[in-house]
Amino acid sequence: MDLQRIEQLAALMQRFGLQMLEIEEGETSIKLGMPRNDVPEYLSHGVPRVVHSMAPLPHAAHGSAPQAPLSGVSAPAPAPAARPGHTVKSPFVGTFYRSSSPGSDAFAEVGKRVKKGDTLCIIEAMKLMNEIEADKDGTITEILVANEQPVEFDQPLFVIEP
Repeated sequence: MDLQRIEQLAALMQRFGLQMLEIEEGETSIKLGMPRNDVPEYLSHGVPRVVHSMAPLPHAAHGSAPQAPLSGVSAPAPAPAARPGHTVKSPFVGTFYRSSSPGSDAFAEVGKRVKKGDTLCIIEAMKLMNEIEADKDGTITEILVANEQPVEFDQPLFVIEP
């Protein structure tokens, strides 16, 4: 990955207010992170910095020692308790919308029966509206995100039970 591509990614992070961005292209992987608020201004200059860049590593064998976290990167939040049923998660970072436009009926409601392929919500990412579909048949038992709220990659959105 060349410097121009990294600069483009850094500009996108600033434009959309992203704190962290991770991209894999072929055998190259890069993770960019914005400076934390507790870093002195003379060190951060308010621009993204490369946190980690390297070719992907083979998966660690079971029982191997855990790797130390990268400097300047906070540890991931603990995983939420397992929920009964199937959890639909966000495939990317963006803004969660329950309907196609303000004033329209929501795509999904608690208690609604859905089939695989039914639209559950829209996630706006980088000015693109992406429909998120049910990947299983069932009944929606929980909606875990409020309308127009930001969502993170892999964040639980809905719980569907058979």
